[in-house]
Amino acid sequence: MNTINKLKVRLILIAFFAGIILSACDKNVKNTDNILLDKGWEFRQVGTEEWREASVPGCVHNDLLTHGLIENPFIGMNEEKVQWIEKEDWEYRNVFNVSASLLGKASITLNFEGLDTYAIVSLNGQEILQGDNMFIAHKTDVKSYLQKGANELHILFKSPVKKGMEKLQKLDYILKATNEIAPEGERTNIFTRKAPYHFGWDWGPRLVTSGIWRPVEIKAWDLLKVEDVFFAPQSVSKNRANYEAKVTVHVTKEISVKAVLNIPNVLNKEITFDLNEGEQEVSIDFQIDNPKLWWSNGLGEAHLYDVNISFFQEEQELEKYTQKLGVRNLELIQEADSIGRSFYFKLNDVPVFAKGANYIPSEIFNAIQTHETYQRVINDAVKANMNMLRVWGGAVYENDEFYELCDENGILVWQDFMFACALVPGDSLHLENIRKEANYNVKRLRKFASMALWCGNNENLIAWNNWGWKEAYPKKVSDKIWRDYEKVFYEILPEAVANYHPQVSYWASSPQAYGDNMPDRKSGDEHDWTVWFAQAPFENYAKEVPRFVSEYGLQSFPEMTTIKAFTTEDKDLTYRSEVMEHRQRSNMEWIAPGMNGNEMIMRYIKKYYKPAQNFEDFVYLSQLTQAKGLKTAIEAHRRNMPYCMGSLYWQINDCWPTMSWASVDYFGRWKASHYAVKKAFEPIILSVEQTSKVLRVYVISEKLEAFQADLQLHFRKMNGDLLLAENHEIEVLPNTSTICFEMPLFQINFLDARKREMFLQVRLGSDNVLIAENIHLFRKEKDIRFPIPKITTQINIQEDQKILKLNTSHFSKGVQLSVKNEEVFFSDNYFDLIPGKDKEIILETSLDSAQISQNLMINSLADLYKSK
Repeated sequence: MNTINKLKVRLILIAFFAGIILSACDKNVKNTDNILLDKGWEFRQVGTEEWREASVPGCVHNDLLTHGLIENPFIGMNEEKVQWIEKEDWEYRNVFNVSASLLGKASITLNFEGLDTYAIVSLNGQEILQGDNMFIAHKTDVKSYLQKGANELHILFKSPVKKGMEKLQKLDYILKATNEIAPEGERTNIFTRKAPYHFGWDWGPRLVTSGIWRPVEIKAWDLLKVEDVFFAPQSVSKNRANYEAKVTVHVTKEISVKAVLNIPNVLNKEITFDLNEGEQEVSIDFQIDNPKLWWSNGLGEAHLYDVNISFFQEEQELEKYTQKLGVRNLELIQEADSIGRSFYFKLNDVPVFAKGANYIPSEIFNAIQTHETYQRVINDAVKANMNMLRVWGGAVYENDEFYELCDENGILVWQDFMFACALVPGDSLHLENIRKEANYNVKRLRKFASMALWCGNNENLIAWNNWGWKEAYPKKVSDKIWRDYEKVFYEILPEAVANYHPQVSYWASSPQAYGDNMPDRKSGDEHDWTVWFAQAPFENYAKEVPRFVSEYGLQSFPEMTTIKAFTTEDKDLTYRSEVMEHRQRSNMEWIAPGMNGNEMIMRYIKKYYKPAQNFEDFVYLSQLTQAKGLKTAIEAHRRNMPYCMGSLYWQINDCWPTMSWASVDYFGRWKASHYAVKKAFEPIILSVEQTSKVLRVYVISEKLEAFQADLQLHFRKMNGDLLLAENHEIEVLPNTSTICFEMPLFQINFLDARKREMFLQVRLGSDNVLIAENIHLFRKEKDIRFPIPKITTQINIQEDQKILKLNTSHFSKGVQLSVKNEEVFFSDNYFDLIPGKDKEIILETSLDSAQISQNLMINSLADLYKSK
């Protein structure tokens, strides 16, 4: 063979093997290629020259604060100094590089998970989209706009207040928006699909943000992209769960693929699809035999399966999608009975008494809310024995990680759509915007096992009928406004739920009665604000108890450490100082001139306690009062189960440091009330009810099996001496409330004056194990003689836990623990201490025993009044 022929053979062999190598490489080429645009952003005020570094996700307020261009709006009255921001337009830009390989992908989209709110987006000088809804994602094809190398993305945010004012001025009547902090004729939040609470509420500031509040990403792919997955349950029982996996895919050309659905150690299913170009839905049926069911907190494990769906073309994996699945049956039961209709959630055939609170975002600037903050709030709920949170309708549909944590911890979610205490514009563009928002968020959140209910709005129905709204307009205008209400809450929103999440019930307004009627306490849910706004005593919680109480509560001040974080001078430290008046947003001028939430706190303190001697005492008493109120309410609701099957107080958290209805303050510090609700939400509790004629003890159990137990009632003097003892063997019935002891008051045989010097200790035990305990006083705290106690302490270390042991000489009410100048979490606080009985508290702190002992501070109600 000559040299030329040898060269030809060599070239042929090289080409052959190169083809094999390239073919192998082709099978390993990534179908997708993404760029997360979270770095390199700049911002500026429109009309100014200098660009400054920006955070994305973020907002303009936070960027200005980072650069020291504004003062911290959380301190003092600085909030007033930053109101100008909401009336300005702002620009953001980013320069990013695109590789040739990404540019070569068949499909490239730019995805904004959240733009806040009126946004004009340009790419390389060409406008590509306009946004006008904070609550939806925006996705647009940008393949034809991109270029190899540097690309510039520019976003112009128009002032939401000015845009809202333009819309407001087109109407010849004013739509009601009760809670916005602005003059009546300037309340614009209802015209903008943006978090209403940004415009102010009766517990939060007015800080109207603009910015890129959720991630931005470029997504590129060649053949197939999974857009959405929903595991639609067909039937679920303890023996078998049947599902239909509805998978939305986007393909760039006709293609045949193999789909593999895998649940590790459970099942593996393969199916072949012939797909057309474009977006389409494919279905994969599967079943899980003898499934591990998902249970709410307290009833069992919140088990989640990992479900993987992969798509292959021949041997090349095009896309892999993983999603959690909680297998459960969940229903809202509204059955007719002798009084009205029930209202409760049934989980896996078990009626669930909903124990929990209303939730608001933990930040006014949503983008800076971290995973750690979400984790803290959910942990606070779990530690307090909650099984439900209501995501309130004046805020935002939360990030996925919030619902993921609810799934993992067995916290059911009552989800409001974002409408609260305001009328809704009815023009066609606004209604279509709402439709897009509803469809998007129902589809986004339906995958979570924790989703229990979709609710249309917060208090719009009662506002229309009871707050004088309907009468404020001529009949022609009134009729039109009501038709607009019906379009949104009886058509658009329920259609979104029916189309995309029919497995979960829709409830048009909270509160309301069955059949979309006004609340009547015989059906549906209720917001019980007879206490606080109607100034009723706590005893009112036990009168005409509703079927499900989705709001109630009262305010308190936070810890002094928190107060000092937002005040700057000693003169601020009075309950009606200028700063405290500014911080307090619950204005009650309609009750009395000058009346506000701070004064209402004082009024409720005086109902039950002697007046405070100084500001720190006032703060302490405000917390005891709030704790007493919530304890009273929760016990009343639980005593009345199964007639009443839900108790969600207002509210678990704060969005800035302030006095409010929250049981945990902005910095995560538990108030006395959170310790109180933790005890009141225990799976098994004892509750004492005293009327004018009788004393009753109830045992309330959410356990699913009956059991025998010993009930002890000890009537004691303040020094612990026993006056009378009652011991009874009782059967604790499953998942209900039962009267386990009853005695006419006259049989106690104590003089009326003695009731000021005694208390009742009730205990439930089994096999020498304490199950539940409660303390009952026969008079209001202000009418009781509390001797000054001598409290002794001892600190022990057990298995790396620091345990504080306390004992007292006399009954001690509201024992408050703190460590000077240190952050320490106590497993219990603001508790009652009984003579002769040790109390052990677990401390979470890095301090050693000596440091704790040297700096431990103990306060009680008796200490407060010792000089009186």
